Amino acid sequence: MSSLFYNLGKQVGPKIRKAKWAYLAATAPEAEVLQAEYATGFDMAHQLRKQLSPCPDINQWINEIADPLIHSLRKNPRTFSYEAVHTSDPQAFCLPGGFIFVSDSMVHRCDRDTDQVAFILAHEMAHIIEGHVMERMLGNALVKTIMHCGHLHAAVAGSLGRLGPQFFERAYSQENELRADTFAVRLIKAAGYDPAGAIDLFLHLEPSQTDPFLGKYFSTHPSCKVRIKNIEDMIKDI
Repeated sequence: MSSLFYNLGKQVGPKIRKAKWAYLAATAPEAEVLQAEYATGFDMAHQLRKQLSPCPDINQWINEIADPLIHSLRKNPRTFSYEAVHTSDPQAFCLPGGFIFVSDSMVHRCDRDTDQVAFILAHEMAHIIEGHVMERMLGNALVKTIMHCGHLHAAVAGSLGRLGPQFFERAYSQENELRADTFAVRLIKAAGYDPAGAIDLFLHLEPSQTDPFLGKYFSTHPSCKVRIKNIEDMIKDI
C-alpha cells in the first residue's frame, strides 16, 4: 500500500482546479459541480487500476450487494461504481464522483458477510454524497500546491508518491466518520439489510486498532467501541 497512490498526481491537476472552482463558486450549477467531481475521480480511479489487481469473483458479488443500496437512495444524481481489488490490508476507500474500492482482505476479514459488506459500501457512499471526499482533497496541502502552481511537474507527482496512501487514508474528521456511519445504517436498513451487521463489522475490526501496521490508520478514526455504541443507539431509534 505504500506506493498505492504514487501516480495519482500525473493527470488530475487541471481537473482538481476545476473541481475546486465548481465547489467554491456560489453560482455553479449542481450539474457542473458533479461533472467536475466525476472527472477528478475518473482520472484517479484510472491511475489506481494500473497499480491494483482486480478480484473479478468478489467484484460481481459486491455489485450485487450494491444494487439495493443504489435503488434505496433518494434523488441520487451520481453514478456509483464498486470495485474489488487485492491488497494485503483490509481497506475500503472512495474517490470523488462515486468510485468505491474494497479490498479482498476486507471482505475476508468480515467473513464475506453480506450485511457487513453492505454497510462498508454504504459508508463510503455516504462520504461521497456528504461531500467529505472533496472537502478532504481540497484541504490537502499538496493539492493546494498543485492548484497554486497552476500546472503539474514531475516533482509534484513525486511528492504525491512520498505522501503515499495517507493522501486518502488520513482520516475524515471523527464527526464525518460518525455521520457516514449514521447515513450507512439508515441506507442499509432501507435496502433490506440488517443494520446489526455494522456492529459485527466493528467487532471484527476492533483488534486491528492495536495492530502495529493498521493501528496508525485506525488511530485517526473514532474507536470501534464509540462507533458500535453510536450504531446501537441508532438501531433502537429506527
